[in-house]
Amino acid sequence: MKRDRLARVRQRTPPSRLPKGRIALGAGVVATLALVAAVVYWLQPRSAEAELAEALDGERWYAVVFGHKPIGHYRTINRRTEDGGFEFRTVLRFKLREGAETRIEDRLVFHSLAPHPLAVAVHTVETGAARSSIFIRGGVAELSDGDDIRRRPLDATLAMRDYLAVELWLAHGAPSLGEVGNARALDFDQLAVVTHRWRVLAHNENSVDLAKDGREHDALVRLDRSLTPAWMRIGELFELQRVADEETALAWQSALPLFAAASPSVAVDGVIEQPANLRRLVLAVEGDSGGSWPNTVTRDAGVLPPADRADVERARAVTLRYPGDDPHLRALAEQAVAGLDTAEDKADALTAFVYRFLDYRDVVRPRTVFDTLRDRHGDCTEFADLYTTLARAVGVPARTVVGLAYRAGSVPQEGAFALHAWNEVAIDGRWRSVDPTWGQTRLAATHLPLPADSVLAAIAALPRLRFRVLEARYGLPYDVGDASASGSRGES
Repeated sequence: MKRDRLARVRQRTPPSRLPKGRIALGAGVVATLALVAAVVYWLQPRSAEAELAEALDGERWYAVVFGHKPIGHYRTINRRTEDGGFEFRTVLRFKLREGAETRIEDRLVFHSLAPHPLAVAVHTVETGAARSSIFIRGGVAELSDGDDIRRRPLDATLAMRDYLAVELWLAHGAPSLGEVGNARALDFDQLAVVTHRWRVLAHNENSVDLAKDGREHDALVRLDRSLTPAWMRIGELFELQRVADEETALAWQSALPLFAAASPSVAVDGVIEQPANLRRLVLAVEGDSGGSWPNTVTRDAGVLPPADRADVERARAVTLRYPGDDPHLRALAEQAVAGLDTAEDKADALTAFVYRFLDYRDVVRPRTVFDTLRDRHGDCTEFADLYTTLARAVGVPARTVVGLAYRAGSVPQEGAFALHAWNEVAIDGRWRSVDPTWGQTRLAATHLPLPADSVLAAIAALPRLRFRVLEARYGLPYDVGDASASGSRGES
């Protein structure tokens, strides 16, 4: 019966009008569905995190300061997207030396409907002409480094309530001094969702001070009454100070870069006669370091610092900087350590491999491991970062170390400590140093790591410093490697 009625309707309907009727019917259905969706959206209970996100809506500017010197700016943009979602975007721009401006942008978009899961996340880093990015959606992360594009599955389960957990905690509670609240965040470097602990340091009617992970030197944030940052400190080096407008935030662009006149080396008063056999070295630090250097620096080649469990786990991690899960890099690492069983043997073999695999060449712009792999050259940073990546690819915990290494001149009195990068590997609960740039599997007391809590401040102070030898002992119980500690392949 229904089929007969439909046939009669079709007989009475000119064929030329059927498409228009279908379009009209389709448009009507779409309009109805849109109306229903709008009614459902506006009638649904408003979540606490949605109300808070709307209260945080707007644009804010910050001056990035190193010491008292502006070196960049930071901008936050919180807004609703066209489809009703919630977007949180930050843009950081800074310059430490001429021709090397860095721009880092993060963008997180959460769904419009509760529980507001993360829909899209984007992380972009640009330094000069070099660009890398991470795009996350639907459980997949796409990593792009220049022409190289990789995809990997990623469990990035994160809701807006997790992201705004601390602000919700402060808005709907009255935490006391010392109380701790947790917030989950997307760590782009580790490609994982991590949990941070925030401890209340101080509060009054106008603001609250929080320390990240309970350690004041990690990060401090001061939130005002609107729960937006008024001031931030990252480590003991950088401060982000909220300013009134864009013009004030951009004032750094007319100033000289922080390291415009910085020297990469420190001269030495005194004699280091046999750097390759230097077992113990004690130096007096002279000049104005601004508190970033101790009065004396001691280095003992035979003393290996302990490697605690947390540091070792970080030294195993696959990150954007150290992509040890890349199939080509892993195959290269496995080739270098083929037939070897112990971590010590693998560490030594990788040192020799990187030393032979790369040619030393000074580079100006930051480069990724994939750039280094393609061109097979770089300075000490590229040597060290490739080593770290290859070591992690075969299960050897490794990290890149930045410091000063002794370079002898034509006579001992003309020697100096130059900025350099090398590696540490965790073996049997201890950190052992290797230098793939110079082909050294055991280091003499010629490598001085920079103070861990003030790396940039220590580098900035180098032009004002001079070292004086207080003690030098010789006679190492091992061979330091293929190249001498004088540094036959340059410095960074």
